[in-house]
Amino acid sequence: LAPLDIPHHESINAILSLYEMYKIPEDFVSERLHQVACSFGHQEERQGSNFSWFHFLCKNIPVEPVTKDGKTKLKIKGEEHHQLSQANFTWIRSAYFLKTESPVRLEGPMRTTLIVFGRDRSLEGKLADLLWDAELDDPHRLFAIVFEILYIRVDHLVWNPGNVYNQEETDILESANRPTDAAQHLDFVGMHLLSKHQTFLHEAIEAVMTTLDAATDHHEQYSGGLTNMSLVSRRVQADFRYRKTLFSSTKLRLGSLEKRTHNMINLAFNLITQADSRIMKADSSSMRIIAVMTLVFLPCTAVATVYSTPFFYLEESKNSLTMASCVWLVWVVTIPVTGVVLCIWWCYQKSLSKRVQDTQPSTRERSVPQSVLRLCLRILP
Repeated sequence: LAPLDIPHHESINAILSLYEMYKIPEDFVSERLHQVACSFGHQEERQGSNFSWFHFLCKNIPVEPVTKDGKTKLKIKGEEHHQLSQANFTWIRSAYFLKTESPVRLEGPMRTTLIVFGRDRSLEGKLADLLWDAELDDPHRLFAIVFEILYIRVDHLVWNPGNVYNQEETDILESANRPTDAAQHLDFVGMHLLSKHQTFLHEAIEAVMTTLDAATDHHEQYSGGLTNMSLVSRRVQADFRYRKTLFSSTKLRLGSLEKRTHNMINLAFNLITQADSRIMKADSSSMRIIAVMTLVFLPCTAVATVYSTPFFYLEESKNSLTMASCVWLVWVVTIPVTGVVLCIWWCYQKSLSKRVQDTQPSTRERSVPQSVLRLCLRILP
């Protein structure tokens, strides 16, 4: 069990010593420096030693309970210097290097060395429980144990956000009853970051499955083919294939989470669109009322402007307000003019609606292009 194979001032000397002692190839070092997520390498020396290795890189998605407004909810555990909702920018890294030395060189039993870069307590306990007997006639049995632990780790990372998705879906469905203020209760940043976590998890699962396929092919060549395998080697092959089916199951679950996220995002945008539509409809109604009121009072204003002669005046002799005898002329002219304007507006609206209906294709007209398309598809090879 070695420190993580990342250059650090505290562990660089120990890592370099391991590299020199076990003759670890440069490709192994280059993979970590390039943050490779999918790899499986193997080399064979003339002295009979065999090297095989791979790296593991996966997004970390820890979940923690958070109490807010008297309610406890689960959320993705974020880092202290990141204030974004559902944000986490940490990664899980590990590397595995297997070296076997043949009995020809050692003049004795085969020596097998597995170096695990990055401490993993679950793997440490699994290896401690391993019975060092005939099972290690095939050293790739150690890789089978590693893939078993990696599956448990990846599957746990996929299950972790499950309850977080349930809460986000509940919040969005509750917001559907109040679409006007849905934008204030929806966490768009959190949903985007949840979708981002899914992308990284999907990459990690694909990488592990590809690595598992490469390890299976290498083990088949190492064992001399399927027909020449020993019982232990056949068990290792069966274990590799079984782990692949488990990773496929986790991949399917991750795919369902992705679809749920798309549904949540679509529903959120539909709620916002519905709220905006209601606001626009209310504004349209207000503007229509204002337009009608303007239409009603505009003729009267125009007539009052034309007849600017005052109809009410103060008679000084009687010290009272007197109305002119011709005030009726205002209403005689205003009412007919208003009626004419309203009739013109009504006729224009009716003709406009008729033109809109005439521009829409009928059922017969819409079916013609489809029939022509079907005919063309039959004629074309």
